[in-house]
Amino acid sequence: MNLNKLQRPEGTKDYLPQVAIKKRYIEDSLYQTFKGWGYREIITPTFEHYDILSAGTEGLQTKIYKFFDRKGQILALRPEMTASIARAVATKLKDEPLPLRLSYQSNVFRYEKPRAGRYREFSQGGIELFGVGSPMGDAEVIAIAAKALEGSGLKNFKIDIGDVDYFTGIMREGKLDKEIQLKIRRALSQKNLVELKELLDQTDLNSKGKEAILEGQNLRGGLEVIEKAKQLVGNQESLESLINLEEVYKYLNLLGVSQYICIDLSVVRSFDYYTGIVFEGYSEDLGYTICGGGRYDRLVDKFGYSIPATGFAIGIDRLLLSLEEQNYQFPIPQNGTLVLFDRDNNAQAFSLVDKLREEGEDVEFELYNRSLDQVIDYSLVKGLNRILILGDVEGKDAYQTKVIEGQEVIEVLLEGGLKGE
Repeated sequence: MNLNKLQRPEGTKDYLPQVAIKKRYIEDSLYQTFKGWGYREIITPTFEHYDILSAGTEGLQTKIYKFFDRKGQILALRPEMTASIARAVATKLKDEPLPLRLSYQSNVFRYEKPRAGRYREFSQGGIELFGVGSPMGDAEVIAIAAKALEGSGLKNFKIDIGDVDYFTGIMREGKLDKEIQLKIRRALSQKNLVELKELLDQTDLNSKGKEAILEGQNLRGGLEVIEKAKQLVGNQESLESLINLEEVYKYLNLLGVSQYICIDLSVVRSFDYYTGIVFEGYSEDLGYTICGGGRYDRLVDKFGYSIPATGFAIGIDRLLLSLEEQNYQFPIPQNGTLVLFDRDNNAQAFSLVDKLREEGEDVEFELYNRSLDQVIDYSLVKGLNRILILGDVEGKDAYQTKVIEGQEVIEVLLEGGLKGE
């Protein structure tokens, strides 16, 4: 075999046990937060028909992994979760009472340049709220994002919130065609001010409209941002977006997460399907996006079901990296039992292990013919906290005898080092 083939494909990652257990901790934490707010888990296919995914992710077509099945149909690996869940809602959950609260934790795939905390295959956890078009619905979703990050143990993070309709209203007032609107929006999402100014110079927007878009990049803070922005625009759509943003912020204060929230009109997100409130979460230590989401009222309609929706996704890999950068001490218990026995005590050992596992303990057998000292060294490295000895094992007499599950055993306790009797 070519040894080069033993390397992982570019943009993928092995989660070795010491990392996988941290990832599982984060996933469990997110799941409990989502569940606590009434969000039920949904699991969708890893691949879908390409038309489904491309309809929902216009900004990602060039990054989608595509392939043909044996019938010649074009399939694709999901580049994010929202389109797949929207498809499931429109086809399988259409008769469910509203609102629909759904959560997920899944791997997604994008063909892009790997970078810190982002691979070509990566994990996301998030929620989708269907059937609620009010500021309270937006606030609930943003509050859950804040609570999920807080509950994971992350410190020094902020969630910036904006509303894409602020800019959409300005561009529609200026009667810009959809193509130039899309280019301006993408320049805004990339915070590319040089390109943004060049695009604006190509339009017939009046000086006030151009100023409102450019100044919007500098408006960041609390409710005072809303008042400043209201002075820059006169069209109804932009004003309504600011009023909506103001209402969302007030609800977030009532929900107890305003300390994490910053109003930032420059946040517009890169996906084309967002229609109102948008937001992004950052770790101040690392300075890149950990979560993002917003309102996408027109997406589900593409699948034949007209319903408002809001959601977000947290990048689990990035959250893990952020926690490690902050030297977070993952509350992962170092426990487990190893049973060491001579072969004349097979039946007793197997019976004991069965009972311990039934009671929820993690138990493994000693499968090699190692000495007690070697087994102790192995157990310390693996983070096991005790060894149980059955039968005639050299060195056992130095340790305490006790009765466990009706059987007399020698117990060697290991906790931050060897504890002998």
